[in-house]
Amino acid sequence: MNLALFDFDGTLTNEDMFSLFLNHSASGTRKWVGRVVIAPFYLLYKINLLPSHLMRPIASWIAFKGRREATLQLIGAQFAREVIPRYLRPEAMAKLAWHQQRGDQIILVSASLDLYLRHWCDAQGIELLCSEMAVSRGRYTGKYQQGDCSREQKVLRVKLHCRLSDYSKIYAYGDTEEDRPMLNLADEAFMNWQRVHTANR
Repeated sequence: MNLALFDFDGTLTNEDMFSLFLNHSASGTRKWVGRVVIAPFYLLYKINLLPSHLMRPIASWIAFKGRREATLQLIGAQFAREVIPRYLRPEAMAKLAWHQQRGDQIILVSASLDLYLRHWCDAQGIELLCSEMAVSRGRYTGKYQQGDCSREQKVLRVKLHCRLSDYSKIYAYGDTEEDRPMLNLADEAFMNWQRVHTANR
């Protein structure tokens, strides 16, 4: 069997679903207060002083701390069903279907959130490794369970999930330098849908 590892935001989609979901799931006072609180961090992010892997957990804490699990799960399911399909890349979904037709094991490996990715992956029949929000007593704590699933964390999560030596060939697809460590696991790696050389070749 072959293994296919897909990033999500910017690879399968043409927009950043993480940011869209933050806006989609927020309402009322939290949305306006959140914008004020997050503004200084967002400015640092835009001028490249705060990297993405630190910005995402901060934004998630502001957006989700204290919110009911049941409510956000409903919003996440609706987002996966109605919003994500509008932003999927046709060429990316064709490649996903190609791997499915071949019987390859497919894992979505993403720094995006389980709140919506779990629902989308279940509908596609593929596995998921991603940033996961922690829950306590039915409410989100605002913290990640295992950290931001990007960079070397992607590699760690994949290696804990499956034994790479079991596969005849490994494919990997990404779109940013955060995906580079995962791409280096592959026999055939693609950055922005262009084939690239990896440490494995």
